[in-house]
Amino acid sequence: MKKCPIAIVLMLSLLLLLCSPASADTITAMAIEINPEHLEKTASYARILGYNADSNTLTVELIVPEVFDYHDIEALQPGDSIYTDGHEVLIQTIEVNDWGTYTINHEDKWGYVFLLKDLNGDYRTGCDDDYVWRTVAVIECPVKDSLLFLDYINEGDGGMVELPFVRTLDEFLDRLENSPYKFAANNVYVVFDGEGNLVTIHRYYVPWG
Repeated sequence: MKKCPIAIVLMLSLLLLLCSPASADTITAMAIEINPEHLEKTASYARILGYNADSNTLTVELIVPEVFDYHDIEALQPGDSIYTDGHEVLIQTIEVNDWGTYTINHEDKWGYVFLLKDLNGDYRTGCDDDYVWRTVAVIECPVKDSLLFLDYINEGDGGMVELPFVRTLDEFLDRLENSPYKFAANNVYVVFDGEGNLVTIHRYYVPWG
């Protein structure tokens, strides 16, 4: 007879365990695939921070958009958290439109997160008509005379051109110093050759640039 209270306690404990809500999840962005120590045959988004005449190098910040695995995003529930742009956001509400775009905490300007599906089916975080960017590394790139600058911006009106202007190193350096369309507005990608040397700089049109 003395065993009955123990059995009841064990049963109640089991029921509480089964009925308790699942623990909340905190999701983080996917790992960065670019290795700044090995840039051979690599293309990367970048910001060109400046030219160093004494060393004949460019200071280049390699950047990548913050990307979340679609499995993680599509499994989110209120009560979960998402670590984005350097801080953790508790998810209170989730809205999904017909295009698969996620809006988290729509009414909370401090906890608002916007996620857009990319070409791979994963999700990028958006902020002020741009993506949220993560810094891979800031590196010094030796400048070769053969460096090409492919410019998709028409400097006459700031519009986009279908095929790029092909500009020389001197033309690039002049625009880096004097162009009103900056090279640090998340509007550049760079290409490295088989030996890891910087060979081309592409500046493309962005509406905020």
